[in-house]
Formats: sequence, C-alpha cells, structure tokens
Amino acid sequence: MKVPPDDRTWCEISTSALRHNLRTLRRGLPRKVRVLAVVKDDAYGHGLIPVARTLNQAGCEEFGVACVAEGVQLRQAGIRQPILVLGSTLPFEFPLALRHRLTLTLSSLTEARELARTARRARLPALVQAKLDTGMNRLGANPVEFSELLLFIARQPPFKLLGTFTHLACADSNPAFTRRQLLRSSLLPKNLPLHWANTAALLSRLPFASTHARPGLGLYGSNPLARSSPRLKPVLSWKSRILVVRSVARGESISYGATFRAPRKLKVATVATGYAHGLPRSLSSRGHALIQGRLCPILGRVTMDMTLLDVTRLPSARRGQEVVWIGRSGSLTRTAADLAREAGTIPWEILTRIHPALPRHIS
Repeated sequence: MKVPPDDRTWCEISTSALRHNLRTLRRGLPRKVRVLAVVKDDAYGHGLIPVARTLNQAGCEEFGVACVAEGVQLRQAGIRQPILVLGSTLPFEFPLALRHRLTLTLSSLTEARELARTARRARLPALVQAKLDTGMNRLGANPVEFSELLLFIARQPPFKLLGTFTHLACADSNPAFTRRQLLRSSLLPKNLPLHWANTAALLSRLPFASTHARPGLGLYGSNPLARSSPRLKPVLSWKSRILVVRSVARGESISYGATFRAPRKLKVATVATGYAHGLPRSLSSRGHALIQGRLCPILGRVTMDMTLLDVTRLPSARRGQEVVWIGRSGSLTRTAADLAREAGTIPWEILTRIHPALPRHIS
C-alpha cells in the first residue's frame, strides 16, 4: 500500500488477508457448517463496515456484534444476513432491534419476559438465540434456568428461536476445562442451530458437533494458540511518523518522571503516537517499533500523543519517516501479539484499543 502522505498515525487494512483467514478457518469444517463471523467492537478495531462487507462478499453467512447499535450499522450498510447481538440487550434497545430484525441473545427469564412484552406491543416478531452458561459465568442461563428459558420461549408467540449457543472460556489454554464445558453443552438442543467454536476451538481441531463456527480473533490474523497451527495473515498494520530527531547527552533524562537516563549519548526520535491513540502506557521503556527494518526500543514513558524511540543505530533516521508498531518493515514483522507480550496484555486488547478515529486505509 502506498504510504498516506497526510497522516501522522494510521492503520492499513488488507482485505486479501481477511479473505485468506476466512478460507483458512473454513478448512476442515464439515461442508454444511455456517460461519458466524464475530465483528464486534468495530471488528476488533479494524473497521466494522469494511470488514463486514469484505466477509459478506467472501461468502460469510452470518455476523455477530456486541450490541444493537453495531447491528443497526450493519443493516444500514446493506448487510442482509442474520446478525446476532452477542451481548445482553437492555429494554430501551429492544424496539430498534426488532425493527432491524436483529437476533437477540437471551440469558435469563427476566430478559425474555421484558422482550416478549415489547414485541407484543410492537406487533413484531422477536428473533432470539438462547445462551447456556457452561462455566464462563458472564452471560447465559445455568442448566436449570436454561430448560425453563427454552420452555418459556416456546410458549410465547412473539419469539422465533433461531438457535442456541455457549461460550468457551479457556479453549486456548485449558483443555480439561474446555472438555468439561463441552460436556455441559450437551444440553443444547440438537434440533436447533447451535454454536460454540471460537478461533481457538477451530485451530485446536476440537471434535466438531455444532452447526456454526464462530471465529473472531483468527479472522484478523492473530493466533490465540501457543502451538503451531494453520498460518493466518495479520489484517491490520499500524504506522506512524517521526516528528523530531535529536541528540541526548549521557546522563540526561527522557520523558515524564525522568524514569530513563541515557547511559551514553543517544539519538532519539519523537514519534506521533501515544496512549491517546491506543499505545499502552505499559510499553514504557520495554516496547519496540520498527524503523527501516530495525527494532527500536521505547525510551522512558509513553506519553499522551508522543513516544520516544532509540534510533542511535539508524544514522538516516529523519523527520517524517515511517514508524511501524504493527506490520512489516524491511525483513522484520511486528504483530499485535508481539506488542501484547511487551505490554503484559493480550492481542485482543491491543487491536481494540487502537483509537477508532485513526484513519483506516483499505486495500
């Protein structure tokens, strides 16, 4: 992609990588399994509308969003496939969801009763999926309540039950816990669509017994498993520019709090990215970026809209030059997982905290 001439910090989104990842995650699935692509939270920071449109064109059958507002955005962008609101919906959001034919997650009889009243008043069908809690303890009905919830839904004319599902809490890290969750998921009715297979489950090749796959992180090219698995391609690159290059004498402090002192004479680049853009402050004096294919350490604290890098080994470093936080520079590549390890967090957080106002250039 041609470097945008007028951006200080920006993201580049590869639709070819996105399509590749969808194909990769489909491999090995039974032919009739449908993909419910998780595009919640602005498609993990990649841009909800362009990502959903690309996946739609690539044959993705259904979509999952975090809330009603995201579902409405997809409808207004022309997405006609089923859209499941994965989170809990509040009563004031019900009318909008009903008008846009969004499928709502029900985790309790309280939610079901509230939605039934709204649907009857609106004289509109309520598309729903019932969620079973198998150990996540976030959303979903427990096994006893789940049976009651299904019975209540079956007796209410406004409801159209389109499926059931659960959520795996440790598919990337705890096989024993995952097996217990899958055993509990046997309560999901086999005569209805059902799903539980997230990216980690798909890449782990867990025994597949659901009608839908529900990938999230893997679509965006990040692998939640430590062990090797099918190659995914990062969809997002995050870049910035050098604002100033200066010399710092031995013993001088750098950035807020004077937490870093130069051990020798250093050449330091001030870069137009900080924690207001989504760069974690925990990367202070421990993170890195790429410039001209070289790994450059962060010096001192990450500040609100600027960060300082050691470019002593780069004599040609100059004002306006490209800096890569995530992506490729020369022969080196930095991933969201690399940044996450240095920041002490997870790739999901790195991607979703990139400020949505930053330009996303689609190719």
